[in-house]
Amino acid sequence: MKWRLLDIDTPETFEAACGREKEMGEKAKLRLQSLMSKGYRLVDSGGKDRTSDRRALVRVVLSDGRDAGRILVKEGLAQPWPNKGNRWCDARWRGN
Repeated sequence: MKWRLLDIDTPETFEAACGREKEMGEKAKLRLQSLMSKGYRLVDSGGKDRTSDRRALVRVVLSDGRDAGRILVKEGLAQPWPNKGNRWCDARWRGN
């Protein structure tokens, strides 16, 4: 099953718009894997994304109760959704 995290946008790894986006996407993926390695549960919203894959929209709740998506945003590895552009490739976002 494929799923998408609710309320966040992470950098792309497959069709990245620039090298920095791909690099940050890899970091985000590894960080999420690390967070989930200590235990998690998925909270399914019941919704689906608009892509052809129709991925389930979920929250990843870690074993300590924290929302993994919020952690990624706080650490600069994701941005809130809906997003305000590609912060990883757009020079206006550098340093944020």
